[in-house]
Amino acid sequence: MNRPQREVRTRLSGLSLRLKLLLSYLAVIALAAAMLILIAQLTAPLFYRQHIDEMVQTFGIQNIPEMRRQLTAGFNGAFGSALVVASLVTLLLAFLVSFFVSRRIIEPVRRVSQASTRIAAGHYGERLPEGDHDELGELTRGFNQMAAALEATEARRRELIGTVAHELRTPLAGMRGYTEGLLDGVFEIQEAGPDIIREIRRLERLVDDLSLVTRAEDRAIPIHVQSVSLNEVARATVAQLARSFERKSLTLSVHAPEEVLVLADPDRFTQVLVNLLSNALRHTVSGGVTVRIETRGPWGVLEVTDTGEGITESDLPHVFERFYRSDKSRARDAEESLGAGVGLTISRHLLEAMNGEIHVRSERNTGTTFTVHLPLQRTA
Repeated sequence: MNRPQREVRTRLSGLSLRLKLLLSYLAVIALAAAMLILIAQLTAPLFYRQHIDEMVQTFGIQNIPEMRRQLTAGFNGAFGSALVVASLVTLLLAFLVSFFVSRRIIEPVRRVSQASTRIAAGHYGERLPEGDHDELGELTRGFNQMAAALEATEARRRELIGTVAHELRTPLAGMRGYTEGLLDGVFEIQEAGPDIIREIRRLERLVDDLSLVTRAEDRAIPIHVQSVSLNEVARATVAQLARSFERKSLTLSVHAPEEVLVLADPDRFTQVLVNLLSNALRHTVSGGVTVRIETRGPWGVLEVTDTGEGITESDLPHVFERFYRSDKSRARDAEESLGAGVGLTISRHLLEAMNGEIHVRSERNTGTTFTVHLPLQRTA
């Protein structure tokens, strides 16, 4: 690109989009008018020459060349003047039409620009009126969808900060009380030491869970997919947690009428199943938990069904969100770690990383079923 072209491009880049559209419209109309005049001047003699010959014969004019020249000159002058006037009127009308058309095109873009500036300033409730079903309307609808997603993300961020602050407050208050008791001589180090260590461990669990859920959401946890037997993983996990269920007088059983082999990471899938069974244990008071394994089409399916308190319909869409608890007022004992609100979130992301899915259905005061789908291993 030579220097004059660069200078023209630099000047154009400094113009507003509305002015660029206006100039482009006018340039097209001016080019069309110039081509109209040029083509008319070149082709008009072909059309009116025969007409002049007929006029000469009709009136019996003797000085034919001179008459032909005068008629041609008069016609060219009148025709050219008419074209110039018509071109000027056309340019004026084109300017007016271009002005309003460019304004109509630019106005939605300007509103998007202004609204995006307000959103950048923190006003996430900003929305734009949706226009026609064209590209500009799609732009407006896309902007509104983006704004709604940002508003939801901001709401979750505030909720997360509030939840983490609440989670931190309990162990910190406990450590502060024990420490003040030690300084005042109310406790001996042998009495307060184990309790302080327990609260520190709760804080460590919170930090670890926050780190794990962040890595899971970013797909930063390494996944090693291989052939896995759902039956073996289920039986091993049930054996691991059997004593915890026995302490609450709950049953824990596995129903697997067939051997089901899936493609998954055995360690991560075990982590998912531990999360699901631990969640069922926390929310089940009587009865028990059943693990069912079967195949459905291309999927190996594992279901964890409890006879617990169930989940309300309004809470179901949120069970996989970070730190979400359907019963926020329920007190937690020391056995229920601070990370209880991220187990399902981690499970969902781990399963998605293994090309699997997880779904939940529940009925209040009846029980909840979590259903895991993993791709079957295809045998040759």
